[in-house]
Order: sequence, then C-alpha cells, then structure tokens
Amino acid sequence: MEKSPASVKALKIELDKAKDEALLIGFFQNKLGLGTELRRLDNKIGNLIASYIKNNNFKGEKGEIKNIFVNKGIKNIVLAGLGEEEKYGFEVLSSTIADASKRLRDNGIESFSIFLDSFNNGKFKDEEVVEKITLSSLIGLYKFVEYKTKDKDKTKNIKEIRIITNLNKKFDKEIEYASMVADAVNRTRDLVNTPPNIASPSYVAEYARGIAKKLNLKCTIFDDKQIGKLKMGCFMGVAMGSINKPRMVVLEYYGNGKKQKPIAIVGKGVTFDSGGLNLKPYPFILNMKDDKGGAVAAMHIIEACAKLKLPVNIVAVTPLCENMPSGTSFRPDDVLKAYNGMTVEIKNTDAEGRLILADALAYAAEMKPQAIIDIATLTGASLIVLGYAGTPFVCTNDGLRKKLNDASAKSLEKLWELPLWQEYEESLKSDIADVKHIGDEGEAGVITGAMFLKNFVNDIPWAHIDIGTTVWSKIDKGMLTKGATGATVRLMMEMLMEWK
Repeated sequence: MEKSPASVKALKIELDKAKDEALLIGFFQNKLGLGTELRRLDNKIGNLIASYIKNNNFKGEKGEIKNIFVNKGIKNIVLAGLGEEEKYGFEVLSSTIADASKRLRDNGIESFSIFLDSFNNGKFKDEEVVEKITLSSLIGLYKFVEYKTKDKDKTKNIKEIRIITNLNKKFDKEIEYASMVADAVNRTRDLVNTPPNIASPSYVAEYARGIAKKLNLKCTIFDDKQIGKLKMGCFMGVAMGSINKPRMVVLEYYGNGKKQKPIAIVGKGVTFDSGGLNLKPYPFILNMKDDKGGAVAAMHIIEACAKLKLPVNIVAVTPLCENMPSGTSFRPDDVLKAYNGMTVEIKNTDAEGRLILADALAYAAEMKPQAIIDIATLTGASLIVLGYAGTPFVCTNDGLRKKLNDASAKSLEKLWELPLWQEYEESLKSDIADVKHIGDEGEAGVITGAMFLKNFVNDIPWAHIDIGTTVWSKIDKGMLTKGATGATVRLMMEMLMEWK
C-alpha cells in the first residue's frame, strides 16, 4: 500500500513570473477586484481574468470553480469561489482546496500552484493557512486503487503542489506537520479499506510490527494462547467463533522519557463484524471491514507522533479479532468474565466491540496512564445522534474534555459530548452477572455503550469516541472520498501536538 503522495512546497516568487500547469486563485463573492500582484499577472496574460469576471462568467460563489485557458507561463488560471467573506473560515478553505485539487487531478493536471494571499483575508495567520492548504489538498486527493487491475496504469495523480507567496517566511515546519498528518490519515484509510479476506487480525498485527520496526518502537503482540492466559474472557468470547485467531497489539512510544506517565489510546479492531449469531442483515453487513477503524487509527497516530518526535509518551492498545458465526461462537445469555474480574451477561452478539474494548481498557488501566482515550466504531446509534456530520463522545475529566474540544475546533473533526447520567447505568444491571453489556430496550445506544465501558477504566481520566458513523463516507466531496475517512487521526494529532 506504499504510495508516492504529492509533494507540497512553498515558493517565494512574484506571481507574474510563476510557471506551472495551473494556478489556483481564491475570490470572495462580491469582492472580485484584482490586487496589485494579480493585476500584474493579468496584464501579462492579456487581462483574461478581469474580462472573465467582467462578463459575469465567475461570481465567487462558494464551491464555484472556473478554468481560464492561458497557455503561457501558467497554462491554466483556476478561479475558486470562497463565498461571502464574513462566513469564510477554515472549513470553507479546506473544502475549496480539496475540491479544486480533485478537479485538477481529474483533468489530467500533474502539477499546480496556489496563490496563498488569495486564500487569506487577514483573519488567520499565514502559517495556519499553509498548514490547512497542505492538509486539505493531500487528504482530498486520496484514492484507493490497490485492488484495481483494469487501466490502473492510467490512474491520474498530482505530483507537486506549490504554494506561491511573496512573504519572507519559511513554512517548512507547517508543511512537514500537515504532510505527516495527511499521510497518517491516508494510511489509515488504506488499511481500513483493505478487504477482510486480506486484513485479518494477524495481517493487521504484522502491519503494526512493521511500523514499530521502522521507527524503533516497542511492539508486543499477544496471540490467542497468550490472550487466553491473560484471562481476557470477553475478548476471547468474541474471537472464538472465527477460524482467524485474535491478536492484541501494544505499541509504545516514549518521546518524553519513561518517567512521565503515558497517554493510552485504545482502538477497537474487529477486522470483520458479521454480528456473530445475531447475524447482521443485508445491507448492514456491508463495509464491516471498517470495524477495525479505531485500532488502525491508533496505530497511525502513534506512528505519526514518532515520526514528528512529539514530546509525549503514548501507548496504543489494539485488540484485533473477527466476530463470526460458527459452532464455537459465543451466544446470547452467555456470561463472560472480563480481564478485571467482572462478569458480563451477553444479550446480543452484535454488540461485540464493547466486549473486546472492556478487556483492552482494563489492560491499559493497569499501566496507570495519565489518560485513556478509546476510539471505536461502537454503535449504529451514532448515526441517529449526529448523522454523518459529527462524532459523539463522552468524557470523565474536565481537562481532557477541553483538550478534545480545542483539538476538534482546530482539526475540523466535529465532536459533540453526550452525558453519563446515573440513569443509564441502571439499564445495564443484570439479574445473574455483575453487568449486562447492552440495555434492554436499546435506548440511548451511544451512551449505554459508553456507560458499559466506564466499568473498565477505574478512576483514570477517560474519553470514549464513537466513530460508528464517521469512520465511513458515502460521498466524494471536499476532504471526503467514498470509503474510509481516517476518522480521529487529525483530531488526535492536534491534541497531542499541544499536550501538556
């Protein structure tokens, strides 16, 4: 799955002296005048831009993209509408850059430039704009063609993106960071998109070992016998229905000396979820390869932190298994014993993710980390709560909550917190075991799932992020491409960059 992504660099050059296949320029609606640099460029190309705008061919509306063929130093001038200036923000910037990048690629362009000044109206720091341009273009250009054979050699790709500015500033740091995060997002998408007959638990575990080997990270992989010896009864209960044996991967990165307590990231890694004996009906069984999205995100988050040499300590715990129906599958009404000794009454085998997370969270809690964050495609109820627009989460600590909300605003990955009220705990009481893993009526699915998990983190600051809906995109728009989204990678990287 190794690819050569487009390279991004910033160039200090006068606009009228630039040479490239295309030049992308942003315009606000009702603010279509040309500044000094643009007028100088326009004079050189016969006032084509001014004439195009004057003839009402371009209005600067949000999402509007128009091409002017020039065939000089710059072969194509691409005008991008940014909409009303008072509504302009990083979301508009990012979606515009991503959509324009896709359009240029699909038109056979291999290299293009972006006029930095036209995308910053003074509201933001230039460094922030460069970072968002880099990130949104590289994420927007993502395509998964690993298993295509027909005309694969004709796949169109952007090779280079140049950000043109006349500023005496270096943007190397911002471009490096954004490129690294985009790579982590796209590699997460690659592995989540990989079909389940390929990406088995052992395959994903060996993939993690490869990450560790390249970056000299500590990597511990537990096989099914070792998981059994650890008495992870919930994890093994889910895994025992499949011929593909489970694995648990623990990756460790120490960027701030081993004396500092680590941050634990626990990722759900069900490489395919059939629902078990409570088999998922069609079409809900489709795309269940995405049920490993939390684990795959955790692996690439720790990889990106190591590559960027962030001054934080991180442990990623990722339980990996399949949930399959067979004669050895766990059943509704079974009682499983978790790693922390709690007994769990099973009501629905399609609520398996919280079971493997229970043991992984309890294992992570034993390390006494300063915080635990779990990332999981836990519920379909997340769709009912927020639709496809955002990700629900719960949190037990004010400091961690603020970190996540701040990172959400910066990364543009929308989060919304749900409560952990006592009433929801009542619905998980069992008549025969310590706890049930789902409520009787299925109400408040995101919250009751989180309430169950809360039993396994002790009193450690904890956040649960339910990417059950946002792990996958059905549209190809902006930074989204049909398929895996790489959910939480941008969010977590923003948080870990600022962690104190």
